[in-house]
Amino acid sequence: MNPRVKKILSIEPFVIKALWSDDKVRTIDFGLFLSEYFQKEQSLYHKILDKNRFLEAKTDGRTIYWDDLVEIIDYDGKSIPAPLDFCPDVLFQQSSLAE
Repeated sequence: MNPRVKKILSIEPFVIKALWSDDKVRTIDFGLFLSEYFQKEQSLYHKILDKNRFLEAKTDGRTIYWDDLVEIIDYDGKSIPAPLDFCPDVLFQQSSLAE
């Protein structure tokens, strides 16, 4: 199993530097990682490519997420807001050790 995101250290438009559970600092360039979505306004990922919205990234000690960016249907059939998150293994693969 790959390390998990332990803490976000800094957020700039489309780049997040985070401390991982292996105690190494890694950088994820979402601008590069999600570049194909800049022009796809119907995509869920396009929503985090807004600079202000991107800066609202959070971690739960496992991964990086943005609150209330998607809607899911609950057990009663009601639409409710949900976070947009990424598999931590994907984030690890897309990251690089910080200098």
